[in-house]
Amino acid sequence: MTIKKIKYHRVYEDVIEQIESLILEGNLAPGDVLPTERELAQAFGISRGTLREAFRILEREGLIETRPGGGRFLSKNLNKTEDTKQIIENIERATIIELLEAREIFETGIVELAAIRATEQDIAEIESALESWGTIDTDSDDPVNPDQAFHLSIAKATHNVVLVNLIDLHMDLLQKTLVKTVEIPGRKAEVYKEHFQIVQAIKEKDPGKAKEALLYHISQVKQNILRKAESNG
Repeated sequence: MTIKKIKYHRVYEDVIEQIESLILEGNLAPGDVLPTERELAQAFGISRGTLREAFRILEREGLIETRPGGGRFLSKNLNKTEDTKQIIENIERATIIELLEAREIFETGIVELAAIRATEQDIAEIESALESWGTIDTDSDDPVNPDQAFHLSIAKATHNVVLVNLIDLHMDLLQKTLVKTVEIPGRKAEVYKEHFQIVQAIKEKDPGKAKEALLYHISQVKQNILRKAESNG
């Protein structure tokens, strides 16, 4: 009997992906007005609240403009020769930055609890995952599996299934984060060192040090994401 793992589904991401598709297919261009909120919500089969969640990300990145009493428009400020690439990059960066902000809140608690509760077996699994991370091959078919294993091994060391699921639910965005940063020259070695410091703090059962190491790691990831965006802009 084969049982497939149930994955958490963020509906607003589907909305963003469909809007991306409309742009890629040439059905939307800079300056075009979008259908009304009610029409889009009915077409997507979702609530208007979920639709607004997607628009909030798009608006924050300047991809959609809202005009009082005039509806929403695809921004005219995008260069026609690079609008598609820029839109996709901006959407992905927006969701990644939001994930990093969230990680600063919930993942600090995870590493602190792991530092308190981790058993010798937990630490062995975390160290094994760290060494596997060090062998990531960016040219392989699935270069991010070791990174998933590392984050999950720390969450499992909390012995709290809710926290494990919380990390698992955001694996897709963690993958996008890694893909966008691991190819930066020298970044892979830096991330390994940052991960190593987190592991050392957990081994020393020092929650404060673990939190500090994680926050430093996230700040470095955020800086590299923004720096890469600036260099591509």
